[in-house]
Amino acid sequence: IAGDWSSDVCSSDLDIFLVIANDEDLLRLLYYADDPLNPSKTNVKDLPDFFEIRNKLIIRAPKTDDIEEQKICRICMYFGNSNNTRSATKFAFQDVVFDIYTHIDTYEMNDARSLLIADRLNALLHNKSITGFSSIKSDRMFIIGNPPSGYLGYKYTYEFVSENY
Repeated sequence: IAGDWSSDVCSSDLDIFLVIANDEDLLRLLYYADDPLNPSKTNVKDLPDFFEIRNKLIIRAPKTDDIEEQKICRICMYFGNSNNTRSATKFAFQDVVFDIYTHIDTYEMNDARSLLIADRLNALLHNKSITGFSSIKSDRMFIIGNPPSGYLGYKYTYEFVSENY
């Protein structure tokens, strides 16, 4: 199951996750500490331990208790609030949240990596029709006030219209 998420029951979550989890530029920004987009570097998808790398760097839950000693970049993706008060009861406005964590000494000192990751995430998602009944809209961005020690964190929230179950 490490590399195969096709058995998941929440298709909206899976649709969005697969877009970000398979984008080579985003993977490079998360993985390589120096000059991540240099074409001479091996594609992350071509590394022999690709699934292990991806499963450590992009997680479908707000999990950070394991990153302090790793000195990595990580995206945590999970659903946030849902609100059906602005539309017919059959549909809901669903938030999807991305927490971006970057180790300060390893990544942020070189190139403001968290902002590069956020820009790439926004390019992949904003105004794209990936899932649900609307395009995904950028909604809010916040600094994470108490990230793990040694890390900078940003929370990005996007919104799309989904079926209300």
